[in-house]
Amino acid sequence: MTRHTNLTNLGLCTSCLLSGLATSHSLMAQDAPANQDRNVEQIVVTGSFIKGKEQGTSASPIAVIGEDDLNNIGATSVSDLVNTLTINTGAQVYSDSFEQARSAGTTNINLRGLGVTSTLVLLNGQRHTLSPAVTEAGDQFVDLSTLVPAIAVERVEILKDGASSLYGSDAVAGVVNFITRSTFEGFELDANYQHNKYGSDEVSLGAIVGAAGERSNLMFAVNYLKRTNVPNSARRDDYADNQDSWSGYGFPGKVIAFDGPPGPPIKLIDPSCLDGSAFEKYPGLVRRKPDGEFPSDGACELNYGYYGDIIAAAEQTQAMAQATFDLTDSTQLFSELVVARNKTTINSVPSQPQLDEVRVPAYHPDAIEVGGPDPFPGSASNSGVLFIRPLGAGSEPNKDDKVYQSWRYQLGLKGDLTNDWSWKATWTTSVNEAENARKDVITNNLQAALNGQGGPNGDAFYYWLSSSQDKNTPEMYDFIFGEFGYQAKSSQSVFDAHVTGDLFELPAGSLGAAFGVQHRTDKLEYDFNELSNDLVFNFFGGGEDFTGEQKVWAAFAEFSIPLTYDLTMQTAIRYEDFDLASTTDPKVALLWTPSQDFSLRASYGTSFRVATVFQNDSQFITPQTANDPLAGGDEVSFISLLTGDPERPLKPQESEAVNLGMSWTFAEDVTLNLDYWRFDYKNFITPESAAALLAVDPTSSQIERGPGGEAVKITTYYRNAGSVQTDGIDFSLFTDLDMGEWGNLRPMLDGTYLLSYDLDDPLLGPIDGLGNVNDENFGVSTVELRANLGLLWSNGKHSGNLYVRHIGDYQNDNEDNAKVASWTKIDMQYIYQMDPLLSTGEGPRLMVGAQNLFDRAAPTVRNSLGYDATVHDPRGRMVYVNIKQAF
Repeated sequence: MTRHTNLTNLGLCTSCLLSGLATSHSLMAQDAPANQDRNVEQIVVTGSFIKGKEQGTSASPIAVIGEDDLNNIGATSVSDLVNTLTINTGAQVYSDSFEQARSAGTTNINLRGLGVTSTLVLLNGQRHTLSPAVTEAGDQFVDLSTLVPAIAVERVEILKDGASSLYGSDAVAGVVNFITRSTFEGFELDANYQHNKYGSDEVSLGAIVGAAGERSNLMFAVNYLKRTNVPNSARRDDYADNQDSWSGYGFPGKVIAFDGPPGPPIKLIDPSCLDGSAFEKYPGLVRRKPDGEFPSDGACELNYGYYGDIIAAAEQTQAMAQATFDLTDSTQLFSELVVARNKTTINSVPSQPQLDEVRVPAYHPDAIEVGGPDPFPGSASNSGVLFIRPLGAGSEPNKDDKVYQSWRYQLGLKGDLTNDWSWKATWTTSVNEAENARKDVITNNLQAALNGQGGPNGDAFYYWLSSSQDKNTPEMYDFIFGEFGYQAKSSQSVFDAHVTGDLFELPAGSLGAAFGVQHRTDKLEYDFNELSNDLVFNFFGGGEDFTGEQKVWAAFAEFSIPLTYDLTMQTAIRYEDFDLASTTDPKVALLWTPSQDFSLRASYGTSFRVATVFQNDSQFITPQTANDPLAGGDEVSFISLLTGDPERPLKPQESEAVNLGMSWTFAEDVTLNLDYWRFDYKNFITPESAAALLAVDPTSSQIERGPGGEAVKITTYYRNAGSVQTDGIDFSLFTDLDMGEWGNLRPMLDGTYLLSYDLDDPLLGPIDGLGNVNDENFGVSTVELRANLGLLWSNGKHSGNLYVRHIGDYQNDNEDNAKVASWTKIDMQYIYQMDPLLSTGEGPRLMVGAQNLFDRAAPTVRNSLGYDATVHDPRGRMVYVNIKQAF
């Protein structure tokens, strides 16, 4: 249960880093300046608790996206930022009906493709509770959509190597720190309208106000966003060919008796399928079952993907207040409150496939109409199994409302001590609540209705033939359908305290240090409604109420050691004690700056993450689809029970991270940044893939099969999957050009090139997942090359930018490694700064632009959507206009 870090590896790595940099240092070392400025304002940047003079003093790779950068990409929400980051791989950004069945309406980030739980998200350097909504893999994450109003964000700092030695568990792949405009003074309004020709309009309004007194400061910000949906049907011409969402469970349906005399089973197929009238009435929605391993029986298939959304309708509100008050000249009280409410309405198929077995008796009027007086001759049960969705072709989509509410409160004190030491203590508590409700068939009620005992009086039939639908009353549907649902709540309480300052002087400067402690409690509660507790539902099944809790104590120390005037070592170590495990995680980093134009950096550290409360304590049922070898290789729909395996408890995850980088300014004003990074992630926690289980072991005892032999329920467990090993190169290049009367131009290039993404799947064994969708394993879609080329221009009141965003090609393991084409889109923007409307102050700023200017459709991928939602933006061209006024 207790893990002890191998400090020998750390020592060896430190020696290697020192010797490598020392060799270069001996060749290029310069004398320290005799009159170094020691009065530069000191700040704290992400990745260190020690105050430094500037961000360039960090030996870890940090990307900073400022307020202007957010404006340049036309960002109206955090999801717009996440979608442009080349270091982000496999995040869920845009809400759709399939990839985010459990978490639609949320936004997360996934640095390096190591999992959404492996990126630590901070707000002003402090933790935030994980969302109770989880991914289809059962991963919890910080929901960026409820984190902070967009207008309040001053900058986003991204630490791109592991940081558990400072921040603790979850900081495996890195840290994303949202920093707000806490010292803003004045009043600012922001209005944005965005239009998509496929049906989505988005309006966002923001306001921020701030004031400062002699001893205090107050800031308040609010954002409101409303978005309409883009239905899948609006882009069928682009994605339908590869949309693998045809189901044999449809409407019109069929009945099969498997217990008849020897020979083929007895089938009663809806006549509208046999005569083709259903296909003519619902083109693109209903088709004849194609020939496969066996000739088609002429039954209908339903395209359930037709009903879903590419982008869901949403309404989001976030508000934030920050305040500071100087208690004394050296002590300050600070406080922060954030509240948010997001509602997402997502369309889906009118009803789910009837996977629980229900039987049509021989006396049912529809059975007699199709099969005559003896519809099931020789059947032992004198009945047949119904394959149907009670609502399908001809019915309106089902609308599901997902509501998320959150609040976060922080109270803290900070101050200065003697000899340039300072301290800070903070208490933060945050809560995130989710409500989810889905319509589903109550199996016993449907069976009663097929027996003629349905409806409010218990004396009515449910009619399954398409020609008999006028006989089904609204009361009948109320009888056979119920509401699967739950309320979930996650909460977190954190106490942090640290001190920082200079310990003593060394020949090359002061030895800086920071020491801190933390206590954290995470809780998760799921409360299913009564019907869900009773497990009465056909498709979503239900779940048991559960509550889980996780507590951790931690202590850390950090040092900044000037070895020479131009070579600094930064070290940190953190001890954490969880309920079930403990860990000690060190980190060492070196920064060599022989001149203002050139620097080398290197870092090595270990990280640690225990299973989330959800992974340890939940039992959850979700719908899934996969190809079933024992069903002729056809795609089948089934329910998947995901839970912990009491026979094989989960081990903590462990990671080692290495980064080697350089920054070089040459040719007067051209800056090049290069970083090689590598992560070795062991005991990676992931759920077994139901699709992989079907492919590798179709006769497994974890698979339950229906009367036709197809998989109907698969139990999967969270496993320690072995490892994920990935490495790659981040690069950026930019310069500033003075074009005289034509203004200033900044060309820039940034990107990420993956070198490897090796997986050890618990079912499939070693896998080379580089450049693949990884649909058949626990990995995420990994594209070898992502790059952004930008041109930023300004000239007085006028400015503009153009970005060329490229995503390389990769393969789809769900389609015999078929090629997924590369994709390049262009974003363009123009900004005009108007003259002041009043005699004083600034004038309005007008911004117009387009994302995906030439309306490039996302590359097609064979899955339920027809495209890869974790890689590409499926919306098409988005035209927007924005106006901002500061007072």
